[in-house]
Amino acid sequence: MSANKLTLSIDADTVKKAKRYVAAHGTSLSRLLTQYLASLPDETGEPLPPRVGRLAGVLPPQTDIEEYKAHLHGKHGL
Repeated sequence: MSANKLTLSIDADTVKKAKRYVAAHGTSLSRLLTQYLASLPDETGEPLPPRVGRLAGVLPPQTDIEEYKAHLHGKHGL
């Protein structure tokens, strides 16, 4: 996946808050925003099944998917 640069206009207080958040959670603003935007529903118009919808956002945004997969593999042999 290639990355694209994006310029955003965000008020200064929100930027400060976001920077404190990512520093405390060991991630970056780019990664945080990428994970959030990736979690948005597709444009298919089809709602998620209720069980899946309830799971949305269960993992913290700083969760590295590959690390989580490795954890599941080690724990469950998946």
